[in-house]
Amino acid sequence: MLNTKAEIAAKLHEWEEFLNKLRLPYWDELPTLELYMDQVIIVLNDYLGYYASESGDEKLITPAMVNNYVKQKLIPAPVKKKYGRVHLALLMMICTLKQTLCMAAVGSMLPKGDEESISRSYDHFIDVQKSFGKYFAREVKAAAEPMLSHAGGAGEELEVTDFVISSAVAASYAKLLTEKVIAYING
Repeated sequence: MLNTKAEIAAKLHEWEEFLNKLRLPYWDELPTLELYMDQVIIVLNDYLGYYASESGDEKLITPAMVNNYVKQKLIPAPVKKKYGRVHLALLMMICTLKQTLCMAAVGSMLPKGDEESISRSYDHFIDVQKSFGKYFAREVKAAAEPMLSHAGGAGEELEVTDFVISSAVAASYAKLLTEKVIAYING
């Protein structure tokens, strides 16, 4: 467990670098060949593994999850047990959004239509994810600065606790705002 501001500062710097490097593939970077389930799982876990535990042992997505998304009609059924770019793009979006939103909200945010419209929507999603990742890294650095700029002392543990609480509260506000906007859009 991290106990000092120096340790947290080192971790925050490491996570900032990680966030700045984090990126999902654009549509044209997705495999053009259709994939079987085991290949889909490998591709998704390779790209989306940043949501897994730091040990790297945890897999983000499983065949049962993919099958469930098909049953829920969040993604189209595979064709002859093969999945294409549409499937991969939608799965990347689902796995990213489900970290903070309920599946009903995720489903309402997924693009509908033909491959071309899904491609455009997916690339826009990647652009937003990429630009917001940079913004978020800057904001975390700014929020952590007061905690990290003070010398160690009696209030150090409280400052670290406040930073953790602030992060959790910011996440809950962002989730709440997103749910309210989705509810308004969906009428």
